[in-house]
Amino acid sequence: MHALGLLDIEAAFFLAPLTPDPRVGRVLLTMGMSSVWERHYRARLYLIDPLPRIALETPLAFCWPRDVDMDGLNDSERRYLAIAEQHGLASGIGTVGYGPSGRMGFLAGIWSKPEPPSDETLMAVHQIGQVSFVRYCQIVRDDFEVPPLSNRELEVLEWMCRGKSNPVIAEIMGVSRSSIDTYIRRIFAKLDVTDRTAACMRAYSRGLVVTDEVERRVERAKRIGLGPRED
Repeated sequence: MHALGLLDIEAAFFLAPLTPDPRVGRVLLTMGMSSVWERHYRARLYLIDPLPRIALETPLAFCWPRDVDMDGLNDSERRYLAIAEQHGLASGIGTVGYGPSGRMGFLAGIWSKPEPPSDETLMAVHQIGQVSFVRYCQIVRDDFEVPPLSNRELEVLEWMCRGKSNPVIAEIMGVSRSSIDTYIRRIFAKLDVTDRTAACMRAYSRGLVVTDEVERRVERAKRIGLGPRED
């Protein structure tokens, strides 16, 4: 907050963990925010707040409402912004912090000046958020460690996260259905989960698998000579 204060930002809030689905639950820390907003946010508003989702889609810090595509919001999200404005959150700067094992957090500073923040201010908030989140990860440690998965288990996990059924995975990998069932039981045990959805969420958060989008980017990089060479 001292660093943000140097940018004339006197109120902010922080959310973690940051995921596309807010229903997983989030820690909320507030500094200088409206107590009424905080109470309602903890009770219900966190479910319709579009700012964390927008931050996930934005590589650097962004300013709301200036950088928000209002046409891309649903009615609930637009209603949240209207409610937030009533509690002093009409304008602000949001950014994502990245930590180890795929951990992410969201920092939002309230911007009270009439003129929009400069690019330099946005970059400064981004840097403050990143450094702060790394320190947060050091304080709030994630003690869950995933036992090493074999190459076969990782392959099965990848196909599972792509939505393939057990029979289809067995056909792709050229093994029996019972072998795939065994691999999946081992995966569940190592990830400490009981269903495929939870396994995939943990796999993505731990960086055990990547999305199709990442793979497409790697392929594009290879085509223009930026990716790893096959030889």
